[in-house]
Amino acid sequence: MAPIALPPASSVERNRLLSVDAIRRRALERLYERREVVEDLIQSLEDYKRCNQTRKAECIEFSAARKCS
Repeated sequence: MAPIALPPASSVERNRLLSVDAIRRRALERLYERREVVEDLIQSLEDYKRCNQTRKAECIEFSAARKCS
């Protein structure tokens, strides 16, 4: 496979290619940032669910029946 050669440095085409590359890199950075946020959200939801399941296990049963004296 032949290496990819960029057009000469003074070329408008090279500037356009570098600009497109910069746009793609920034889009990829944003994607990774969003992915990290989503992973944090999922982890928080899992922790919340686990906490609620633990709390349910600690509950004690009681009767709500009326008691008359």
